[in-house]
Amino acid sequence: MNKTFIIPSDDLYLTTNIQEGQLPEFLNRAISVADEPSQQDMLLLGTLTACSYAMPKVRILHGMPQHCYYPNLMTLVVAPPATGKGVLNYMHRLMEPIHKKMLAMQMSAIIPANSSSAAFQDLLAMNNGTGLMIETEMDVLSQIWKADYGNYSYMFRQAFEHEALRRARKNRAGTVSYTEIPCPRLSAILSGTPNQLKPLLMSRDNGLASRFMPYLLDEIIPFDSRVFKHGDHIEENGALPVFEELGKELQARWEWLIKQQNPLYWSLTDEQSDILGALFDDGYKLALEEMHLPISFDATVKRLAVTIKRIGAILTALRLDMTQPLPEVVFCSDDDFHTMVMLAEKFLRHAALMTLMLPEEEKILDVQVRSDAADRKEELFNILPEKFTTQEAIDTGAQLGIKKRSVTRYITDYCESGCIKRTCPGHYVKVKK
Repeated sequence: MNKTFIIPSDDLYLTTNIQEGQLPEFLNRAISVADEPSQQDMLLLGTLTACSYAMPKVRILHGMPQHCYYPNLMTLVVAPPATGKGVLNYMHRLMEPIHKKMLAMQMSAIIPANSSSAAFQDLLAMNNGTGLMIETEMDVLSQIWKADYGNYSYMFRQAFEHEALRRARKNRAGTVSYTEIPCPRLSAILSGTPNQLKPLLMSRDNGLASRFMPYLLDEIIPFDSRVFKHGDHIEENGALPVFEELGKELQARWEWLIKQQNPLYWSLTDEQSDILGALFDDGYKLALEEMHLPISFDATVKRLAVTIKRIGAILTALRLDMTQPLPEVVFCSDDDFHTMVMLAEKFLRHAALMTLMLPEEEKILDVQVRSDAADRKEELFNILPEKFTTQEAIDTGAQLGIKKRSVTRYITDYCESGCIKRTCPGHYVKVKK
């Protein structure tokens, strides 16, 4: 018989367990703009995730045999409506200086969740395999993944491990185009309500669930009457100026790291490795033997170990002296290790709760069939010229083995989704986005 574990919300808070002076000053200033523990937690996770994009020369060795990871984090915040998830929008202001710099170079640091799979991969390729997604309504992502042209969830899964993304397309002339991103490095901050969780992750066994750093809030935040009060200098005293200044500092650190000739390898001491190893081993046994979580939780534990080491590397990188050359190897400080241990304990609890929120089984046959159809639909769209007729689409579809009635249905879907526009009966033009 399965046991039920109820964990009080205050036991899941993060920042309430961090001592004064324990965090790098950069993070202290980021969380100081809020006084609710849940909002401070969200600001901490959002800022860590944004910073994970801006650490291009930092490396983490992990596993046996050793695999080289970058610091990129994927964060998932789940909380009831009106509980302060909007503070994550400050991450746009934090990233603005870097994003503007990238735009000036015909690149983009930010990748919108509302992207087709082709556009998502093209943006990653354009940015040398890097990108940051910030989305405070995660149903935007789950809805786009339902569309035939939009499912790029597998790219999230591969990017966590920095596994190469490859794509081949055959155009109307019969020429095959090939693109490859050898080492994708994706950071992501997603948030939403509990009822938006299942459409995104689908089931406990979905490999995507184990790749996210989860934060769950299960209580309603009391109404704050201070919303009716303000001083004469809202902008000067608010959060935006803080994140504008932090954004400039993050840009400077990002540019400094880019200029460094050699990478920095972050490492734990032997004693620290033993402590974390024992913690994760205990967490694994508790989850599978006492909480009776499915064996798939094994993947969550192992990937959280990678995530915690990524956080440790970010904490260390935020302390580096930019007036000095980048060292070849740097070990985790005691303060940062204490933060890692606390976060590891908390995230194992959050991950267990998230697993219990997801269904045990998922009938994926219909999803697989839809995915196959989605691939063919996207392939047809990519091959079609900028201007085409219904008959041209039918002829092109026949070359791909797509039946006439499917092609006409695809054309209707293209129109409804805004991918194409009908100029006159039977004639269409693609809409540039």
